[in-house]
Amino acid sequence: MLVNGSQAKFLFNAAREGHWAIGAFNIMDYITGEAVISAAEELDVPVCLQLMDGYNPEAPEGSRMMMTESQQHNLDTFLINRSKDATVPVILHLDHCPTFAGCMRGLKRGLASLMLDASQLPFDENAAMVKKVVEAAHPCGVIVEGEIGHVGGHPNSHGAIYTNVEDAVRFEEATGCDLTAVSIGTVHGYYATEPVLNYERIAEIREVTKNPLVMHGSSGLREDQFRDAIKAGISKVNFATYIQIAGGAAQLELAKQLIADDKRAMMMAFNTAGLNAAKDYLKMHMTIFGTQKVTF
Repeated sequence: MLVNGSQAKFLFNAAREGHWAIGAFNIMDYITGEAVISAAEELDVPVCLQLMDGYNPEAPEGSRMMMTESQQHNLDTFLINRSKDATVPVILHLDHCPTFAGCMRGLKRGLASLMLDASQLPFDENAAMVKKVVEAAHPCGVIVEGEIGHVGGHPNSHGAIYTNVEDAVRFEEATGCDLTAVSIGTVHGYYATEPVLNYERIAEIREVTKNPLVMHGSSGLREDQFRDAIKAGISKVNFATYIQIAGGAAQLELAKQLIADDKRAMMMAFNTAGLNAAKDYLKMHMTIFGTQKVTF
């Protein structure tokens, strides 16, 4: 089932209270979307699909996502319809949107949850931007995620900067947001060096805040790192890069097997190999997250 904003909030709060987490997986194509939903269905657990502001007319042409307005609409339509038909609760979430206008497009797209990411800005500017989205989204029944303490990209940084506990409290109070993303030692993308996660900081923030906490840059961590982070207080685990690696590796292996016989090198075979490998990888991680069945 495709959940609304209040149901999404209920799910994330249930994860917080139960000390388990919901997997939030980035979707940029049809196959990954199907892999994520079918994996959740086979385990009978809720899941979050994260979409981007793929068509962003305000962005400089060279920095836009590689989607036309029509492509964005078609992908949204598929994911909405597939989520409606799903046998488990599915949350559609806008991930890492840097602009108010993009979040408003997310509202029009029918998403249940929006992330305004202004984490690289000074505290007051970040909080003001998130609050503006909250004020627009909440009357529409849509929840909002903000980020305090920037989770960076690559190359991996040494001596990670962790979210300040007092800043997390102030941010939650100043914005009225529903989910708080925190920086606790992870980074986005492929891990070139071993991340140092600060579990004590997660626990300290959880103790003095009300919102479910979000861990970005999560794919590629070890099983014990996931379990310890969730035990400390993470309720939403954002996951992207290593799904693509798992699926792509399966497609590459199949290509090696079929390259000598072009009559067997069918596109559907490659798509199926990638989907099945990604689904198995996703199921393994949903199990690690301890995601529980929830019904409405």
